[in-house]
Amino acid sequence: MTRSGRARLPRLVVLTRYPQPGATKTRLAPVLGDDGAAALHSELARRCVRRMHATALSGAVDLEVHVSGASARRTQRWLGRRVAVRQQVEGDLGDRLAAPSTRAIADGAPAVVLVGSDAPELSGAHVREALAALSDADVVLGPALDGGYYLAALSSGSAARAVSALFGPHIAWGTESVLDQSLSAARAGGLNVQLLDPLGDIDRPDDLALWESLRAGEERARLDPRLSVVIPALDEEPGIASAIESAWHAGAHEVIVADGGSADRTASLARESGARVVTAERGRARQLNAGAAGANGDILLFLHADTTLPPDALALIRDAMVDPEVTLGAFRFAAGDPTRTADRLISFVGALRHRIFRLPYGDQAPFIRTRDFCDLGGFPDIPVMEDYELARRCARLGDLSLAPAPARTSARAWHDHGLLRTTAMNAAVIAGYRLGVPIDTLATWRQRVSDRSPSR
Repeated sequence: MTRSGRARLPRLVVLTRYPQPGATKTRLAPVLGDDGAAALHSELARRCVRRMHATALSGAVDLEVHVSGASARRTQRWLGRRVAVRQQVEGDLGDRLAAPSTRAIADGAPAVVLVGSDAPELSGAHVREALAALSDADVVLGPALDGGYYLAALSSGSAARAVSALFGPHIAWGTESVLDQSLSAARAGGLNVQLLDPLGDIDRPDDLALWESLRAGEERARLDPRLSVVIPALDEEPGIASAIESAWHAGAHEVIVADGGSADRTASLARESGARVVTAERGRARQLNAGAAGANGDILLFLHADTTLPPDALALIRDAMVDPEVTLGAFRFAAGDPTRTADRLISFVGALRHRIFRLPYGDQAPFIRTRDFCDLGGFPDIPVMEDYELARRCARLGDLSLAPAPARTSARAWHDHGLLRTTAMNAAVIAGYRLGVPIDTLATWRQRVSDRSPSR
């Protein structure tokens, strides 16, 4: 697949209802009241659409929201984001599931994934797992704890049989036997079914305990986040200990060094400094993703091995990420020794880069909620511009925040290759990426600068 000629993607469809008091979450109304039940539904739906939007921004799927009870424009205002919206068809749940499935396959989608908005733990990982499972299955279902299912995925080759088997009038919709009936119907139709892990949905008073537990955990993470610092490294012996030390002083919960096969003492120095070392396939994006995969913090911070954090970094991160609309944060750019005129000039030019392009880069120690990072699919597996592309996706998902203190990076590249040459090449790579220049060409451009002898 190329950047200019992208093949059709699987279609992800979120089915939901506009939050109308008295007509939404009626089984919760005796406990929450009509307004409270509608408000809870609204929060669940907005949460689901945000996470599925992140999954779509990763390039894994195309997203549509199918809604009842409101126009497309009103739905977009409610959800707070511009996503493709369609009206649900009239009929029972089976009809509302069948229609988008048939349309997606007719449009050329290789698969369709249908999800409801009632399962608060539903993530982009579930969607990707379902799509991967379709390589061996005709149908993938995500069981809900109430006897239904929160996800159904169909491959294009078996969609016609699957729609007939799963979404017909023979299913007793709204009962605790929906999943069992669906499995029986699928097997009778000769369909191979795989199941995901079960999830709870929020539909009955007994389900509110799950919701309250999730919200309590998220509030703790918002007010007192655990910070996982991930450092990609390859032969970084001179600076790795300083980078790790700055992370510990900044308040990190854990420091993970993703080593791409260093031939020097990088790995041993990292362990001596208290970091956990994971071995990863060489390449910054792959190393960053490998380090993030082993993290257990609420927020991920990606730190270059030649960069140090300010000592109050965790407090600044907490201040930035307490706003739920902020998706990605970063520190201001600074390079080298602040007492040197040449390094102050480099810092000024780097800060100007951010003002022009309005996106943070890897040398600014970007940080993001672990949940958002996973929904966005992590860093794209490209040889250059992985930090820029992740920042672009984050900007489409939510807000960006720039902390008032700098992360200070080495000025070595600018000293070795010259301020003008390094700055010009960085600008050319960014412009080329935005204009659609093949990514391998951009990598070659950057490598040519790195391979040149240091300027004198």
